[in-house]
Amino acid sequence: MKSTFIRKQNCDQVKMYSKLLLVLALYFAVAESNDIHLGYTSARSKRIYSELKEAGPAIWKRSDEVEVNTTYNEVIDAVYVTDLREDHDGEAYIKSGGVGMQSVVIALKSPTIFRGYKFQIDVYASNQNERYFHKGGGYNGDTQYARKW
Repeated sequence: MKSTFIRKQNCDQVKMYSKLLLVLALYFAVAESNDIHLGYTSARSKRIYSELKEAGPAIWKRSDEVEVNTTYNEVIDAVYVTDLREDHDGEAYIKSGGVGMQSVVIALKSPTIFRGYKFQIDVYASNQNERYFHKGGGYNGDTQYARKW
C-alpha cells in the first residue's frame, strides 16, 4: 500500500516538472529578441543620438552600420537598440566602442533575404568632468564668478 502511494506521488511530481519545463520553453521561444540594452542613464545623461533605422525587403540580406561619436569631454552612458518589427528577428550587435567609450559602432542586419529591419537606436552620454565643477546642484557654465550654493 505504501509503495503505490510513493509511485503515485513520484508520477505527480514528474507531471508537474514536465509542465513547468514546457512553460519555460514556450516563454524563452516567445521572448527571444536581439534588442540591446547596455548601460544606464543618470540625471546627467543626455540623448546624443536617436533615430529610427529602417530597411525594406530586398533580394539580398540588408545590413547597415551606425557610428555615433561624442564630443571630446563626453563618454557614452547607455546604448539602447530596440527591434520594432513584429517578429523581432533582426540582428543588432555592437561592433566596436560602447559604454565608457567616446564612440560606438552598431551593426544592423535583416534576418533573411526578402526581409527588412526596423530598429530604434538611442545613445546617451554625459560629461565626466562636469561633476568636478559643482557641489550637488546643476552646473551653470555661463558664469565667470563662483557661486555659493
